[in-house]
Amino acid sequence: MNATSVIFQFLQEGFYIDLNWLGQFVKVIVEGVGIVGVGVIVFTLILKAITTPFDVYQRFKMRKQTLMMRERKEEMERLQQQYRNDSKMYNQKMMEIQKKNGAGMLGACLPMIISIVILFVAVAAFQSYSQYANLEMYEGMAHAYNAAVMKYTVDGSVNGQEYRLDREGAADDGRPVIDWDYSEPHVIGDITYTVTVSGSATRMEVRSAREDAYIYYSYSLDDTTVTREYRIDVDKMYYNQQDAALKAALDEYVAAGESVGDACRSYFEELGAEAAANHFRSENSPSFLWIKNVWYPDVSYAHPIQEYSAFTQSFSDGIRMDAWGEEERSITEVFSQSEYDLLTAHLQEEKETPNGYYIMIVLTIGLMVLSQFIAMKSSKESNQYSTVDGQGNRMQKMMLIIMPLIYAITGFMWTAAFSIYIAVSSIISILVTLISNLVLGRIFNKREEEAIRAKYTRTYDWMEKNKEEKKNKNKKGGK
Repeated sequence: MNATSVIFQFLQEGFYIDLNWLGQFVKVIVEGVGIVGVGVIVFTLILKAITTPFDVYQRFKMRKQTLMMRERKEEMERLQQQYRNDSKMYNQKMMEIQKKNGAGMLGACLPMIISIVILFVAVAAFQSYSQYANLEMYEGMAHAYNAAVMKYTVDGSVNGQEYRLDREGAADDGRPVIDWDYSEPHVIGDITYTVTVSGSATRMEVRSAREDAYIYYSYSLDDTTVTREYRIDVDKMYYNQQDAALKAALDEYVAAGESVGDACRSYFEELGAEAAANHFRSENSPSFLWIKNVWYPDVSYAHPIQEYSAFTQSFSDGIRMDAWGEEERSITEVFSQSEYDLLTAHLQEEKETPNGYYIMIVLTIGLMVLSQFIAMKSSKESNQYSTVDGQGNRMQKMMLIIMPLIYAITGFMWTAAFSIYIAVSSIISILVTLISNLVLGRIFNKREEEAIRAKYTRTYDWMEKNKEEKKNKNKKGGK
């Protein structure tokens, strides 16, 4: 083993979060669009297209119920007066009237319940995808980090498999067997394989004669699972370096107080960190409009690249990697503090700049208030008789305050992507409500006019019939 060498640690990659079928559906849409913010909007439109028919049907049933109550206004007011101290009996009488007129609450509430269930399921999938996408961004950064350094190392495997010793009783696991005298170094092309024995430990060392292959690796021949240990050949990289520019770059680290070995390691760490930063800032960037990273809140105190503690707290789902089998691990087992700092070393600006300016939060709260206000106005007449004491309208007024307030609190913790979802969903709800009110208003106004016309037509016909009967009676009396 070369005495003038230092260990180099590559970052883990290939990790992910499991997604269910609905999360996969979100993934296909968002990644298919390419721009994450636009993908979120498209997902919201598709989801609203599914739930809007239920919403419209619910509004239809509520409008039908409102018309029924309007026609029986005097009866409703009489019931409220009669049972003003007995809400249970009032509700029972209301249910009887609704059932009699085919305007039961179940018919009005069931579509709303279905819509809420669909939304809750979709929201859970969307939140899971947010974690998945955020982790995937960091996995891509880790891959870019490793790829930048891997250019300076060697791969001595055969079809992806490392060599093994042909020992008696050893199971054939598909790995190639050493078929040469391994007491001496063995050369294949520009790669040199050297088996070393130290006590009971036997290791394989793999080096390349390529001029820029400064990193070599070794692994245990005693283990069935191969774990590469990478090391930097300091002699080759520094002391025997022919590239003046690279030697000068390494000398800068040495001048700053680092040992030669640490200088070589720092050079590759900087190289990897720069590649990771370029990956984050490229077309893979999770930015949208003014928001730098849609997987964090649209607030000034959050940053596109978070500090390690905030980064780890943003993941609640277990992390998987194919090499772990069915095992799940926490994010801290994928990135330690030091590994995360290495990965984000060239993203210092992103660690300090505001992720957003509260615009999406304020916009969403305003849209939610407007949506609740329009819905409250639309159902005011219906809610007037839904309870004996008018509590239905008071409850809806409370919701006008409570729902935006809940979002005002949680919006500072939710991802900006989810805020985009809520904002677009509120805009669509407002449009659906206004259009439904316009169309259903015309339909039910026409029905009401026809009912009034029919009522007065029947009255007129009855009066004409009475006049005719009276006229005939007078004629008979005159005779």
